[in-house]
Amino acid sequence: MEAGVMITSTGVFVVLVFMMIGGPMFLVDSARKRREMVTARQIALTDALDGRFGAIVAPVVARPFFGPWEVRIAMPFLRSAVLAQMLSVIDDVFADGEAMPSSAYRITLTVASDSRGAASAHGVRAPAERLAHTSVGAA
Repeated sequence: MEAGVMITSTGVFVVLVFMMIGGPMFLVDSARKRREMVTARQIALTDALDGRFGAIVAPVVARPFFGPWEVRIAMPFLRSAVLAQMLSVIDDVFADGEAMPSSAYRITLTVASDSRGAASAHGVRAPAERLAHTSVGAA
C-alpha cells in the first residue's frame, strides 16, 4: 500500500514540476513562433507591395488569437485600378504556401493625408501621384 502511495505521489510531483516549468516554456515558445510568423508575413507583404508599386504604402499585419489575419494599409489615394492590383498582390502573399480560403484575412484601407499638395507646389511629383498617373494610363 505504501509503495503505491509513494509511486503516485512521485508521479504527481513529476507532472506538477513539468507543468510548472514546461508550461510557461511552451507558452513563451508559442508566442515567439507567432510573432515570427506575423513578422515574416508582414515583411513578405511589404516586399511584394514595394516591388509592385514602390514605397508608397506600408502595411501592418496582425494575427489575433481568435480571428483571421488583419492587414491595415494607409493609402495615399484611392484609385480603383491600383486598389485592384493591390488586393491581388495581398491575395497572392496570403495564399502563398497555404491552402486558405479567401475569407481568412481582413483588409482595412484608410486614406492617408494628402501629401501631393506640398510636392506639387515645388513642381515635384510625389510617388503616389506618379503611380496614379501611370496606373490610369496603363488600365
